[in-house]
Amino acid sequence: MSRRTLFLIVLGLGLLFGAYALKRNLHSAEAAAFPNPAGPTPEHAASSATAAPTPPADKSLSPEPAASKAARSPEPQGVALPDVDPHKAFGSKNAPVVIEIFSDFQCPACRQLYAATNRQLLDTYVNTGRVYLIHRDFPLQMHAYSKVAALYGRAASQIGKFEPVEQTLFENQDKWGQSGDVDGTVAAVLSPADLAKVRNLLKTPGTVQTLQALIDKDLALGKIDNVGQTPTTIFHSKGQTYPVAGAMTFEVLKNFVDQLLGQK
Repeated sequence: MSRRTLFLIVLGLGLLFGAYALKRNLHSAEAAAFPNPAGPTPEHAASSATAAPTPPADKSLSPEPAASKAARSPEPQGVALPDVDPHKAFGSKNAPVVIEIFSDFQCPACRQLYAATNRQLLDTYVNTGRVYLIHRDFPLQMHAYSKVAALYGRAASQIGKFEPVEQTLFENQDKWGQSGDVDGTVAAVLSPADLAKVRNLLKTPGTVQTLQALIDKDLALGKIDNVGQTPTTIFHSKGQTYPVAGAMTFEVLKNFVDQLLGQK
């Protein structure tokens, strides 16, 4: 073999090794520049729809987060979850699927989830005894009037008027979110007599403390369940828990609930 041939072979091997090393270095640099997100999630979700988790084909369900599991161990369905306000819960307590929605009346993504899913969820699953729906208050500090809105929602629930108040608060979110006129927004959908009852509840110090305590319990439960943004929807089925952060379409919700209902 001539020296020229040997030189060309060595040169070619050197170029190949150099290209391989360069590729590995570039891959490492890219991984460092774009790591998997592991930090805290935003306080309220983006407006895009969120895909719900899919139960594995072998029916081995994913457990809920460790912190939540320690505080709220899975129980057979039909057993009530802690601190459920019956005024803000709908459907049968013995339903095979329980859904908790942690929400903020001033959160745009919460409004989106409500508009996309609430009516159909009630008609299709809650009113037919297949889902027990629990509304949880999770007002965020970043929203100036969300705590006031939560108090009005709680007061309205005490007189059986939670649904119309919930609807008007979400539908008119932009208006009262700017002006702070939660009272005027609620007044537009209640009769004078019902409005007087709500206002009286919110003017009575002891009652306000009671309503605030209920909101605080929801906030505490949300922290136990690692709720990091609103809305967060938590599905309970057969002793397992599935948290879903962000808004979703009714189609996504329906597909997931149907899978849970179909499990044996």
